[in-house]
Amino acid sequence: MSSTTTVKKQGFVKRPDVGARDKKLDVLKSQLKKIDTEIASLRKQIDQQQVASGAQDQRSQLQNELRGIIKTQSDLKSRRQAIHDQVKALDAELKRKKTQIGAKVGGKSQYQSVDDIEARKRAIDADISSGELSLVEEKLLVKELQSLNKLARDLQAIEPIRKSMEDDKSRIAALKQELNELNPKEVSGKFETTQKKLNDLQSKNQTLYDKRQTLFNKRSALYKKRDEVYAQISQIRSDFDNEFKAFKHKLEKERLKREEEQKLSKLLEEKDAVVGKLQEKLTHARQPAFTYEIGAIENVLCVLDPSYVKPAKHTLEVPADSNVAKAPVRKVEADDLVPIVKEKEEFFAMGTKSKKNKKKQGSSSQSPASSGKFSLEPTMIATLAELDVTVPLNKEEVPKTIEQLRAKHEDFTARQDEQTEKNIAEAEAKLKELDLEYAKKEENVRKELEEKRAKEQEQEQEQGQTEQEEK
Repeated sequence: MSSTTTVKKQGFVKRPDVGARDKKLDVLKSQLKKIDTEIASLRKQIDQQQVASGAQDQRSQLQNELRGIIKTQSDLKSRRQAIHDQVKALDAELKRKKTQIGAKVGGKSQYQSVDDIEARKRAIDADISSGELSLVEEKLLVKELQSLNKLARDLQAIEPIRKSMEDDKSRIAALKQELNELNPKEVSGKFETTQKKLNDLQSKNQTLYDKRQTLFNKRSALYKKRDEVYAQISQIRSDFDNEFKAFKHKLEKERLKREEEQKLSKLLEEKDAVVGKLQEKLTHARQPAFTYEIGAIENVLCVLDPSYVKPAKHTLEVPADSNVAKAPVRKVEADDLVPIVKEKEEFFAMGTKSKKNKKKQGSSSQSPASSGKFSLEPTMIATLAELDVTVPLNKEEVPKTIEQLRAKHEDFTARQDEQTEKNIAEAEAKLKELDLEYAKKEENVRKELEEKRAKEQEQEQEQGQTEQEEK
């Protein structure tokens, strides 16, 4: 985030033109009105082209008769088919029974009844009783007699089958007689007569039907045209609704964008204020360390040590925001160290005196010199106290003070570069930490707004689905 970043001006979102939509709808509504008028006219014409009630009743009666005849034909056909099926089944049963009888008595047997067998048996008995037969002939007749007895028993067993066959033949004859009585020609003739009457009546009304059909076709075409106009109206309204939704979406997007930019702008202003202070501290940190302390020492040395020459490159520089005023550089001559002698009492500049003593010292410092003692200016005393250097109380303690000042000067000078780099590193570290902190804040702002945007979009989708379901 740069201090030159600015909030973009809100984009203009054009609202859908309601007037243009209404103009299109007015044209289509006029068309609808015209179509509805034409449809009403056609309905009136259709109502006028009605078939006469008598003809309609006659037609309905003939149609009912025709349906009855068709039903009769269907029933007759079903009955005839049922009879055919019965006859077919009885024929199959006769064939089966005949086959069964043939299997019992043989298909080529000359005796087909018990009476025939009894007559033959009597003839054989008569021949045997006559005594005129040879032994071989007699044995043959006895053997034939045994066969006839067996055949008689078989014929007695199949007699019920023969009787049922006779019954089946009687039933077949009765069914065929019933089939002849169910003559479809009479019903078919009645159907043709009724159909001809209906066709004649239909032919008379066909012209009227054609006119009505023409009117129906015109009405259907108008219905189709009206549906197309309704579809156009629906499409125009749907397009306008979609445009309005897009318009609202753009407005919401612009609002969220504006909210994001406002929050980011506020965050930027806050950061710029903090960065300005840190930049100012970094500017001060880039200045050589202990500049003020070294300058103060050099100024004091110039006062206390007449032989000391202040280096030109170490002129005292006080930061703009420092509360300590720049000490004036003085050029001191050797004879300036003349003690101020008081007539009655001595003055000792002690940084640890009480307020009462300080008051006395203040009044004494303004007195003219009366002995070999000396005094220092209050600013000098304050500077020595700030540098934690012993304040000389007399001329003999000055060398000690000078020695302490030189030692501190050497110490500050030796540590100046290292301390300067340390100060710069600390200031730059704070700036870097600040950049990371505000980058995280900016990311949180964007994330928060993105989540808000996603939630609102989800709500819009749910609302759209609800509206669609209601439609």
